[in-house]
Amino acid sequence: MRRILAATAFIALAARAEGIDRDSLLSEAPAVPSKGTVRISGVTTGSSDEGGVNGTQGQANITGSILWTPVENLAGDVGMYWQVGANGPSARVRYQILSQSRTGLDLSAGARFKTVGFHPDQGEVEFLLLAGRRFGNVELVLNGVFGFETGGENGKDVEAKAFAGYRFSEDLRTGLDGRIQAEVGEEGTLRPGEPPKTGRDYDLTAGPAVSWIVARNLGALFHNFQVQGLIGVAQPKRTDMTAAVGIVSASIDF
Repeated sequence: MRRILAATAFIALAARAEGIDRDSLLSEAPAVPSKGTVRISGVTTGSSDEGGVNGTQGQANITGSILWTPVENLAGDVGMYWQVGANGPSARVRYQILSQSRTGLDLSAGARFKTVGFHPDQGEVEFLLLAGRRFGNVELVLNGVFGFETGGENGKDVEAKAFAGYRFSEDLRTGLDGRIQAEVGEEGTLRPGEPPKTGRDYDLTAGPAVSWIVARNLGALFHNFQVQGLIGVAQPKRTDMTAAVGIVSASIDF
């Protein structure tokens, strides 16, 4: 009986020590999925923003990505990236440096290239530092991102993302998710015909979120079908407004 209880406790502790390897809707996972994982994700974002950014009247966007872990601790994905009223292709690579099961902390570093940056008509290269830890049923994630504009511009920005949540089970999690991004470098002089810059110089999205793995197995090929949702507020850059925002995503592994 003692051996059975000890084995049960060990399994429970091991489950709680599993890495945080799934992105939330705003923050990014500090751990990498197991070797061989292929994950397809789709995200829909809608906002009540009536003033828009760069003439965008309201915002409704659909993006997606395909992730692959070819070797242990290394994952890459390609897809579409949405930001400030525009979207375009992106590519990301992450390497997991530390794991909670061994060191008590999930920690990854990586880089991402996207054709739509903080300034929407410029591409951007970002460097990522992603950390997280589970304390029993409590889960904390913190991301730091530093970006450089491409295309000969000198713009730079920093971004912080955070998630704090509670796991009711291994399949169901709720919490608060947030992202804020701000410029730290000058973008140079205004282009000919470009209007003067007005409004806030940061971009903020935050709100309560829920994540649910609806099914672990869907036949021999597909598994871990997950849905996520967030309802919160957005403060787009170059505006003075606060808008309601909703985000829904679905992902599946095979």
